[in-house]
Amino acid sequence: MRAMTLFVPAVVMLAAPLAAGAQSLAPQARWVNNHGSELVIQSVGPDGRLAGTYSSSLHTFPCRNVAFPVVGWVDGDRITYTMRAKSGSVDCGSVTSWTGYLHNGQLYAEWSLAYFDTGTNRPTLSRGTDVYRPK
Repeated sequence: MRAMTLFVPAVVMLAAPLAAGAQSLAPQARWVNNHGSELVIQSVGPDGRLAGTYSSSLHTFPCRNVAFPVVGWVDGDRITYTMRAKSGSVDCGSVTSWTGYLHNGQLYAEWSLAYFDTGTNRPTLSRGTDVYRPK
């Protein structure tokens, strides 16, 4: 009985960091990337389906600080989500997708942006990476 009394608290203490990491991609989590843009996870269904918003703070983005809906998936410490930068009042003419993972309390994501470049008069695809921290 004494061994069990010591064993249960030890297991709880060891499991706590794992649970905390998994909860970081849970609903109502807010993440800010290295450029100041924000991802808000509003809901994650039992199947991992994600819904939320994303707002870019980049000064070069024509729809700066406008929150657009995102949809995607959470699978443990992995995440993927997509945004169409268009709403009833504004159309930024782009779609972006992110795929990443949670590690040591930060979210690392690779993104791919598709848009029409008016300077070159052709469709364009840009890629990059971002690091997010909890807000």
